[in-house]
Amino acid sequence: MSSRSSASTQGVSEVVATIMVILLVLVLVGVVFASLSGMLDPAKFQKTVYIAGTVATADLPREGYTSDQGLSFIAKAGDPFYLTGQTSGITGTRVTFKAVTPNGATLYPDASSLSGNLYGKTLYLFPNNSPSSTQCDYRISQTDPGVRLRPMALGCWTILLIDEKVHVLANSYAAQVTLGTTSLPVAGGFIGGSSSQLYAPDCTPIPQTIRGNLVTTDTGPGNMTIAHFNGVNTSISIPNSSTVSFGEAMAISMWMRPATNLTSSDPNNWGQCLGKGSITGGSNENDNYQLFQFGNKLVFEWNDKVTGIHYQAITNTTPVLSSPNWNYIATTISDGVVKIYNNGVEQPLKYSQGVDPRSVNPPTPNPPVVNLRENSNNLTIGVQNSAPPNEFLMKIRV
Repeated sequence: MSSRSSASTQGVSEVVATIMVILLVLVLVGVVFASLSGMLDPAKFQKTVYIAGTVATADLPREGYTSDQGLSFIAKAGDPFYLTGQTSGITGTRVTFKAVTPNGATLYPDASSLSGNLYGKTLYLFPNNSPSSTQCDYRISQTDPGVRLRPMALGCWTILLIDEKVHVLANSYAAQVTLGTTSLPVAGGFIGGSSSQLYAPDCTPIPQTIRGNLVTTDTGPGNMTIAHFNGVNTSISIPNSSTVSFGEAMAISMWMRPATNLTSSDPNNWGQCLGKGSITGGSNENDNYQLFQFGNKLVFEWNDKVTGIHYQAITNTTPVLSSPNWNYIATTISDGVVKIYNNGVEQPLKYSQGVDPRSVNPPTPNPPVVNLRENSNNLTIGVQNSAPPNEFLMKIRV
């Protein structure tokens, strides 16, 4: 009895030993593979930087205005760190300050003005206010910028601190912006030129196709970059998307400077500024929206989304545009009403039903309720979505 038990125990021991040897071999193979493939990178076993802080909305009072609102961040305790883009006082771990807007855009604010140890300092996050900045440009500063700011998007903003040494999230914070602007489809950025870029609401680039030799210079108001449309072969086309199509509320704005003072009666003095319009045979027009230079006046055109009727809102004073002055043009649609502004002054309008702004055909009702009919046309600047000679090339410098 005992001899059989001893033999059985010995057999089990040999099986266990064999299994242990196999497991050891497998572990050694795994270690060798991990070493060769880089999986045992020492950086992956390093401690993540620890940063304890708070993020809150910051009301920034302005003389003569209501307060602007930005975000404030205070790092209160933790390991030494500096922010990506910081050029002075660099010690500890590099950390990227990442902001996610209420509509999902990812922003990487400019931190180049920061210096030294950031613990205990209030850092302000706010829109970059330079003339060429877009809705995707933000800054982090140790001081209030002291100037009127573009409004931030309303809603919950999320701040993420990314440890760039081990590439993991070090911390995250949330703050609610209550004084700002509703996040709507918007395209921001400079249009035209080989180095320009246009951005969607989520800050992804929007492609643009440039036709002809579109010259750009830094001679606009505030030294902003401008494009010169020569009225011969220069224009820009942007693919149709939800970012550039509108059905109800919308706003478009631009700086423009006519090449010469033009009259409204000659079709050679008409030029498409910006829009999603097209015309066939000179009489069949299909506009989601379209802003036209009508000599020294302005015309906003659209098709009704229910009836398809083509309408025009025409500035009713002469002149609205003058050369060589810069004109800041804005057109808004809100609650079915169109308004056109020049240099901040609302312009009186008359309305027409048809395609020729010279032949005023008052609609019923007058003014018409604005219901924009969306279409699949590209957004074009400087030329209409039409075949020659009906494309109405823009003869201005913007």
